[in-house]
Amino acid sequence: MQDVHITLTARQHTGGDWEETVYRYAGRCVEKTGGWYLTYKEQMEGAGEVSTTLKLGDGTVTLLRQGDVQTKQQFQQGTSHQTTYRSPYGLFSMETHTRKLRIRHEQGRPAQVWVAYQLWLNGQYVGEHELTLNVEWPSASG
Repeated sequence: MQDVHITLTARQHTGGDWEETVYRYAGRCVEKTGGWYLTYKEQMEGAGEVSTTLKLGDGTVTLLRQGDVQTKQQFQQGTSHQTTYRSPYGLFSMETHTRKLRIRHEQGRPAQVWVAYQLWLNGQYVGEHELTLNVEWPSASG
């Protein structure tokens, strides 16, 4: 496991203009069989601390949240995925359709993940979403 710095930019288009929010996390990253695992803790409004794990596979990204918010989302370009989203506000049926997915590596390690997807909650279309996750690896010499 290696410590990393994560910058997550979340953009959403829900009828009007694009809204953008930027989050910064201290995380950890490790390579295991089947891909890279990136873990960090999020502070979610109304839900407190949530443990988030991203598994970066070959052309797939799996997002796992555990805590007061629980969900497992899978992203693979051109595919839809149905799951449940459990929060302090109740249980929701969630569907995502991944339009685009890019995982960029530098020096053999993940450097950036970009996902563009459409989101439905309980069968209702919510809007277009984009996630950009930049992973900064501290230099070994520093």
